[in-house]
Amino acid sequence: MYTQKISPQDIFDRINADAYAPHFVEAMHRLESSQLNLSTLGNVVCKPINNSIRGVTGELNNTGSIIPMFRPADISGGEANVSSAPKLSADFESDHIKSRVYPGDLVLGIAGSVGVVGRVPKNIDFGNINGSSARISTGEDYRSAYLLSYLQSKYGQSAMLRFGVGSVQKHLNLEDLPKVVVLCPSELAQKYIGEKVRQAERLRAWAKGLQLQIKQQFASLVKEKPAASKFYRTSIADLEPYRINPSHYDPVVLSLLKRASSEGVKLEPISALLGNRKIAGGATPKGADYLESGVLFVRVQNVKPLALDLSDAVFIDADTNDQLSRSECQVDDIVLSITGYPGTASLVTEQDLPMNINQHSVRFNVKQGVDSAYVCAALNSEFLKLQVQRLSIGGTRDALDFPSVGNLLIPRFSEDIESAVAVSARHYIKAVQLSKLLIFVAKMLVEELIEGNISEAEMVSAQQALEAGDDSLDRALLERMTAEGIDGEGDPLFDDIDQLYDLLEQAKQALDADDTMAEA
Repeated sequence: MYTQKISPQDIFDRINADAYAPHFVEAMHRLESSQLNLSTLGNVVCKPINNSIRGVTGELNNTGSIIPMFRPADISGGEANVSSAPKLSADFESDHIKSRVYPGDLVLGIAGSVGVVGRVPKNIDFGNINGSSARISTGEDYRSAYLLSYLQSKYGQSAMLRFGVGSVQKHLNLEDLPKVVVLCPSELAQKYIGEKVRQAERLRAWAKGLQLQIKQQFASLVKEKPAASKFYRTSIADLEPYRINPSHYDPVVLSLLKRASSEGVKLEPISALLGNRKIAGGATPKGADYLESGVLFVRVQNVKPLALDLSDAVFIDADTNDQLSRSECQVDDIVLSITGYPGTASLVTEQDLPMNINQHSVRFNVKQGVDSAYVCAALNSEFLKLQVQRLSIGGTRDALDFPSVGNLLIPRFSEDIESAVAVSARHYIKAVQLSKLLIFVAKMLVEELIEGNISEAEMVSAQQALEAGDDSLDRALLERMTAEGIDGEGDPLFDDIDQLYDLLEQAKQALDADDTMAEA
């Protein structure tokens, strides 16, 4: 509860108390006192703000449906995610062209996950949105990227959410969105901030390409996979002690394993590849009293293919970590989920430490002479996923026990191939990490500009230098970034600016090459 006396100049077209919550009023005061140019969302869009498709359950993901319909649930990290979005048929979607979204448009959550916002990626011609989303089009790509950063900032969020209505579940009305106050610095400052978003998007696109390359390396192991059967027999030669569950004798998996061996592919169990720290499982602390900072505590939802997803990370204190020292992680450990989503593996990096895990995952290290990034990549391949299904057991839900983890067979290729896969995997992980940092930096630049910790002139100078081929001012600004803000007391966000620029250049070259091939 709070009591707030509102000055006449703070009153706008709302009479509900929520609109005048102290943090909303303080955010607006900060915006107004920044002496920067302010406008409204209605003045910066080039098309009407719109939403459309409701009640389309029966029209989703039918045969031949390829057009993504973005929902608030499909938005994360500043991106409208094509892979998670349900798909519409062209015939059905053509009746809803008023709510089409194109590359660079923003998709804003107006119901459910209110306030989430993401950009439509460049790798589609167009998509559409559901009734819980709104389309925001600005025309210029840099302006859209800048607007994403502003709307994700605490000031942009306050400017939007103060218009929230609804006693049970908050939502935003389309007619209110044009009234949302928007910070509009100079074009060059918007370009500088927006370019951080576009750099993040290029790294994400490159990472997806690397993931596809890795997948293709293991594709031969599951090519022409035999058709699954509800009924099958197994030979006496394949029977194993203590294993009577039918899935263990799945003829599809057994045939792939036998074929790989007959074709000369060496299959080594994880137990033969382990380092001296072996396999260790975690535990959930009593009371599960999680913190906002401290030792990263990885839960099964954080374990994603190759790279950990820390978007909803929780933390434990040092004393609790000491009590769980058995499962404490080190650089290049592999974290493998064993329940919930068994078989997903992430590689631990320096940026993840200090770190521990709960009981739904195990961690292990790999012996010298074998690259843990390669093993992690192999674990996420379809060839290993099928093995996980075969070895998982459980009455209510499938799980891998420790012996089964050790029995997973890793395909071994030549040193050159394994090295190439490992390099791609490490580049993928770093590209994903840096893309998230760049989205964070873009948001931070907006907030620091409003709070007066960085001047518009500094951004303009950095952008002018970049356009002239000089990145020194940009590097200097990035070196000042910490999680606490510009010139904060914490560690720098970027531990290696040279690596950031190197990966950005590699991403650019790879994407340019893809565009050239597509045009040929």
